[in-house]
Amino acid sequence: MEGKKFRLPQNAWFGDAEVEITLPAEWQVELAHIPADALPPLREVEIAGRLLNPTASPPLSQLAGGRRKAVIIFDDLSRPTMVDAVAPLVIEELLKGGMREENISFVAALGAHGAHTLLDFTKKLGEQIVGRFPVYNHNPYEHCSYVGQTSSGIPIYINNEVLSADLKIGIGSILPHAFNGFGGGGKIVFPGVAGMESIYQNHRKVIADLKARKVGFAGNMGDMENSRMKEDIEEVVRMIDFNFKIDLLPNSKRQAVEMVAGDPVFAHRKGVKMGAKLYLTDFHGGADIVIANANAKANEALIALLQGAASLKESGGDLVLIVDCPAGQVVHYLLGQSGAESGGKLWSGDASFPPHIQRGILFTPNSGQRFGLFRRLIECHRWQDVLELLQEKYSAGARVVVYKDGTMQYFRR
Repeated sequence: MEGKKFRLPQNAWFGDAEVEITLPAEWQVELAHIPADALPPLREVEIAGRLLNPTASPPLSQLAGGRRKAVIIFDDLSRPTMVDAVAPLVIEELLKGGMREENISFVAALGAHGAHTLLDFTKKLGEQIVGRFPVYNHNPYEHCSYVGQTSSGIPIYINNEVLSADLKIGIGSILPHAFNGFGGGGKIVFPGVAGMESIYQNHRKVIADLKARKVGFAGNMGDMENSRMKEDIEEVVRMIDFNFKIDLLPNSKRQAVEMVAGDPVFAHRKGVKMGAKLYLTDFHGGADIVIANANAKANEALIALLQGAASLKESGGDLVLIVDCPAGQVVHYLLGQSGAESGGKLWSGDASFPPHIQRGILFTPNSGQRFGLFRRLIECHRWQDVLELLQEKYSAGARVVVYKDGTMQYFRR
């Protein structure tokens, strides 16, 4: 009997392909779809139209009038945003408004992530932008200035290159976020271009709340109501006069199917309402096996593991994590591991590994993904090897849930 075949998106930033997996025909398999995949990708004229008709803000060409310097902040490779689809249009609007080309720069919003290379910048921005304009890595340890304190008491330090501009623009995406409910909006400046002390205080507060509520490290996915970041972010947006934000809403192939632009607070609220529909997935519980694909945020594949684990039956089961990320997992100076028994200030060791995962299986063609929680996984380089492990344990009638991309899906039980 022919098996059940599924094609899942893979290779974000490294060719954008698909991986095919086959499961036994006698198994009960449910595929958790992504609503965003039902929409056609935006055409260039549609992207331009949204840029020229912003939410609660004048168009960029008007904002540029009389300004001295513009900085364009963009998200890093841990996000699927095709920044090159919109950055040239932003430049065109700035020049139309009278901004001088030599007074425009780009800053990668790395937050507490590791630095990017020219190859990374080119993937995000395209060769033309990288060749014309200076592009800088954000350094959270140096060259950040104090701008004030939020109402919750977090001291805010922001990148000096960003602060030096009197026109601050951001390009990113809105997707479910493990800490904040949804990413995008002002998150690109806080924590995106904030100093390490600011990021630490912010993340520590959120993690403490997640632990207190016993919802796990991905407990806020798609849940803005329980975000402990939202108010701080919106305060920082006004504190530093962050002027204009563009957020794409991508499908599982990273193609934008929606977009918002304009005031960083109000455009984000509009985009979150879209994202709440585009990424909401029906919850499938009680599974013997969960297959969690990671692509949009492949270098933060832990998100897919934590999300997928919620669908296992209470007595436990097996989770297969699919990751094809040639660059490996993202460097995170706060949450990441830096030695056999050491890590950043907020590194949790194995504490966040869901206890009801009886076996974790990592399916990847790229060795070297196994650090941190990945050392708890059985690594396989062929799907046939994964299938043999599963068939040793499960027979006809096994219940399986497949998440098309567990890094961009969320569900309500």
